[in-house]
Amino acid sequence: MTKQLPEHMTIEKWFFLLVTAVVLYLFWRVIQPFILVLLIAGVVAVILSPIDRKLRVWLKRPRFSAILLVLGTFFLIFIPLLITLFLMVTQASDLIKTSFDDTSWLEKLNPATSPLIQALPAPVQKELMEIDLAQMGKSIASWAFENVGNLFSSTTKLILHAFIFFLSLYYILVNRDKLYKDVLALSPLEDGADEKLLKRIVNTIRSVVFGVMLVAIIQGFIAGLGMTIFGVPGSLIWGALTALVGLVPLLGTSIVLIPAIAYLFFTGSTGAALGLLIWSLVFVSTIDNVVGPHLIGGKAHMNSFLVLLSVLGGLASFGAVGSIAGPTILAALLGLLELYKSGILTKGKIVKKCENKKAGSS
Repeated sequence: MTKQLPEHMTIEKWFFLLVTAVVLYLFWRVIQPFILVLLIAGVVAVILSPIDRKLRVWLKRPRFSAILLVLGTFFLIFIPLLITLFLMVTQASDLIKTSFDDTSWLEKLNPATSPLIQALPAPVQKELMEIDLAQMGKSIASWAFENVGNLFSSTTKLILHAFIFFLSLYYILVNRDKLYKDVLALSPLEDGADEKLLKRIVNTIRSVVFGVMLVAIIQGFIAGLGMTIFGVPGSLIWGALTALVGLVPLLGTSIVLIPAIAYLFFTGSTGAALGLLIWSLVFVSTIDNVVGPHLIGGKAHMNSFLVLLSVLGGLASFGAVGSIAGPTILAALLGLLELYKSGILTKGKIVKKCENKKAGSS
C-alpha cells in the first residue's frame, strides 16, 4: 500500500495539471480579444491607486471611491482623448486632400520660385532639393489617418472595449488589495521576491506612464497649440508626433519643431516662424526642466532610449494601446532582470536577503 501511494499521487498530480492547462488555454481564448484592454485597465489602476488610497480614507467607502475615479477618467481623459483623435483623423484627411487638390503651397518650397531659398548658399539649396517635404508630409498624414482611423473603423467594437475597460478599472480598484494578496499566494516565489518584483513594475509604470509619457504628451499639446496659433497645417498631427519624438534622447521635440519652423520660414511667414521659435524655446523646451522633475522625481527611472523602443514596438505590435503596453512589458522585464541579479535562481539567496532585511528593520 505504501508503494502505491506515491504512484497514485503522481497520477493525480499530472491529471490536475493537464486539466488546469486545458482550462487555462480555454480561458485565454475567452479573454484574448480583450487582453490589451484589461492590461490598460490594470496600468491605469496602478497609476490611480495613490489617489484611490486617499479617497478611501476620506470617504470610507471603496466602491464610491472607485466610481468617482472611473467617472473622472471618463470625463477628464477618455472623452478629450476621443475628441482629439477624431479631430486628428479629420485633419489628416483634410491635409491629404489639400495636398493633392491644391499644390500652390508647394511652389513656395520650390528653390526655383522661392526667394528665401534662393538666398541660401548653393550647397544648401541642393540638399533642400533632394528632400521631398511634400511627400514626407503626405506619408505622415496618411499614417495618422490609417492608424488612428482604425480606432473609429468599428463603432460597436470601440464601445464594447470602452465598456470593458471602465468596468475592469472599477473592479480592479475595488479589489486591488485582494488581488495583490492573491498574486502573492499563487506565486511559487517567496513573498519578499514577489513584493520586490511587483514594486519594481508598479514604480516603473508610474514613472513611465505618469512621468515620462505625460511630460511628452504635455510637450506635444503645447507644441500643437503653438503650431495652430502660428498657422502650421495639420497641427494636431504634428503635435502628436512631437509627443512621440519627445521620448528620443538628446534630439527630442526639435525633430518636429525645427522642420515646422523651417516650413513657415521658407513659405514666407517669417514672423510666424520667429513666433513659433520663441514659443518652442519658452514653453516647449522648459517642460522637461520644470514639469518633468515633479512628475518623475522619486520614482524608478528608465532609460529614455528603452522607453522609446518599447513605445514604438508596442505601437507596431499592439496598435494604439501599445504605447502603454510596451513600457509595461519592459517594466516587467527589468523587474525580472533585477530579481535575477539579486540571485533568485541561487537557492536560498533571495530568501536570506529578505530575512536579513526584515531583521534589520526590526
